[in-house]
Amino acid sequence: MTAHRRPLLFAVASAALVCPACLFIPAQPTPITSPEMRDKINAQASAKSTEHANKDVFGELPSRPGETVAIRPALKAIHPGAETTSSIAAGLATDVKPIAMTPGSLPTVVTGPIQLTHKESPLLEAVRAYSENKPNRAIEILKSLDSPNQEFVLAVVPILARGATADLANDPAGVAILVEQLEAAASRLESRAALRIENMAFCGKVSGFSRYELWPEGQPYHPNDQAQLYLEVRNLLSAPTTGPRGETHLTHARAAVEIKDAHGVLVKQPDPEDWRRRVDVVKFEKKLFSRGPIHDFHVLYAFPVPTTPGVYSVTVEIRDPTGRRVSSEKKEFRVTGP
Repeated sequence: MTAHRRPLLFAVASAALVCPACLFIPAQPTPITSPEMRDKINAQASAKSTEHANKDVFGELPSRPGETVAIRPALKAIHPGAETTSSIAAGLATDVKPIAMTPGSLPTVVTGPIQLTHKESPLLEAVRAYSENKPNRAIEILKSLDSPNQEFVLAVVPILARGATADLANDPAGVAILVEQLEAAASRLESRAALRIENMAFCGKVSGFSRYELWPEGQPYHPNDQAQLYLEVRNLLSAPTTGPRGETHLTHARAAVEIKDAHGVLVKQPDPEDWRRRVDVVKFEKKLFSRGPIHDFHVLYAFPVPTTPGVYSVTVEIRDPTGRRVSSEKKEFRVTGP
C-alpha cells in the first residue's frame, strides 16, 4: 500500500514546484453591495441600536396611538414608584437653573450641642458692676438707657447695693441714710407722677394735714348748713422759690369744684372772689410756702348746703401749676328737710 502512495505524493510535490502561484486557501465569499444598499443597512443598524438603548431605560416605545408601554421590570421591582419619580424629575429638570457658588458660601456645619447666648439687661449688668465695686463701669452700661431712666437707676442702684450688705436690723444710722436716699430718688419722679386725691371726706373742725374731725358717715345736712370737704393731694411738686417771709419752696395746686343734684343739674355756688356772685363751677388756687420740700399737702373747701332736700354729689378736680397733671374725685351727700 505504501508503494502505491509514493508515486501520488511525488506527483503533487512536482506540481507545486512548477505552479507556486496557484496555491490559495478558500474563504467566505463577500457579496458586492451597492452604496445605496450600504446606507440603508447602516441606517437600520443605527435605529436598532437606539431602540435597544431606549428599551434599557424606558421600556418599549409605542408603535401606534393608544398602545400601553410596559415599564422595565427590574427598575420597578427594585424601586417601586421610581418610574413616576423619574418622569417627574425629567420634566422638572428643564426648569432647574444653576446656582453660582463662591468659596465660603456653604453653611458651616455645627457639631455638638448648640449653646444659646443671652445678653443681660443693662440694669442687671449695672447692679453687678456696683456689687463688684466698679461704679464707673455701671455708669457706662447705663448710658444705653434714656436720660430719665439713667437718672433714676443711678439713684437707686447704689441704694440696692448698700441695702444688700447693710445691717437693717441693728444699724439705725445706716437705715436712716437709706431712707434719705430713697426719698431723694422718689423726689426725682414726683414731678412726672400722676396726681392723686386721697382721704376725700366731709369733716368738721380741721387742725392740719390728716388732723380733722370726720363728719359721721351717712348723716345728712340741713338746708343752708356750712359743709366742709377735706382732701389730700399726692405728688405735687415743691418748686424752689423765694417766699414773702424767706421761704425757699412753693407747693401750688389749682382746684375746680362743682355740685350736681340727683338729676345731674349744676347747683350754683358762691364765687370765692366775690361772695355776692353765683357760679356753676368754683375755681380757686391754694399756695403753700415752706422752708423745704413738703409732701403733706391738703385742700379744704367749705360751701353752703343747697336749700332743696335731696341727694347731691360734689366733684373736685385738682391740677398742678402746669395744668398737665389732673386728678378728680366725686363724693355724695344728702340734704334733709328742716
